[in-house]
Amino acid sequence: MIRLSRRTVLAAPALLGVPSPYAPANAQGVLPTRGIRIVIGYPVGGGTDEMARVIAGSLQRRLSRPVTIENRPSVSGAAVGEILKRAPTDGSVLGFMQTAALIGRLTDKSFPFNPLTDVLPLTLAGTYPTALAVSRKLEVTTLAGYGKWLQDNTRPEDARFGTTSLNTLIHLFGLMLGQALNRPLEAVYYKGASPLVADLQEAKIPAGSGGLTSFLQHHRGARLRILVTSDRTRSKTAPDIPTVAELGYPALELQNWYGFFGPTGLSPDVAAAWERELRAVLDSRDVSEQLSQLGLDVQTSTGKECAERLAADMVRWRTLLDTFGLKETN
Repeated sequence: MIRLSRRTVLAAPALLGVPSPYAPANAQGVLPTRGIRIVIGYPVGGGTDEMARVIAGSLQRRLSRPVTIENRPSVSGAAVGEILKRAPTDGSVLGFMQTAALIGRLTDKSFPFNPLTDVLPLTLAGTYPTALAVSRKLEVTTLAGYGKWLQDNTRPEDARFGTTSLNTLIHLFGLMLGQALNRPLEAVYYKGASPLVADLQEAKIPAGSGGLTSFLQHHRGARLRILVTSDRTRSKTAPDIPTVAELGYPALELQNWYGFFGPTGLSPDVAAAWERELRAVLDSRDVSEQLSQLGLDVQTSTGKECAERLAADMVRWRTLLDTFGLKETN
């Protein structure tokens, strides 16, 4: 006699495309019964990818529908918004985006989507700070030590820093730190966190600016060293990393966030159902703890609240970008 585990029984309806009796009642008849795609704008293995897979796994178990991650690596993750513009409006395609993919419209006229009109906010997922990391081969352990290293090493290549997102808050943070340390820094673009981390490990580039969610696991694994974050207070999951506020640079405080988005053509019922299901998954203890370990401070919202935050942040981001001369191009 073959005995099936409860997990196998629960997973079977998802594999067959059949609604499970264990799925939340308010999702049945509203969300599509076919598989769900969550699109992200970065390659496999980075912080965004890892978080999306944590969420997708829990969402699949909750809804008993296949939930897959579709990686579409692109500059600042912009491909997600472009895909949502032409995605089916039945709720089968969602986008998991961070601020880097939303701010690009302010600096590039050819940016493939307008975050205020071309995508529908469903919920905030969480916030995270930007971090400055250096190669451990520099033998620098503090931000002050990095500043001294910059003064002692005057070659142009010593003042470079890697970033996965040009003309964004991540890029801006590196420029602001260079100004604070009295050594202008030059950004070098990387297509994802994985190649940047690899170059930091080998000291092919001395420093990098990225989301805490992209660097934290590699800081713990001794592949790089995070010197500071753009937060006001230290992360509970990274209490060893100081913040710009405590080091005397409160003007450098910046906060990024992730959110879930859908196509603008979603019906109110489908949008409301996704808001409920996504918030339930994100707020669950298991998922929130896993995301916290990756550096994300889980924070959910209504779709309306997410849209309001996006609109307000677009105004604030424009002011910050103007301060550093990051003007609209093309």
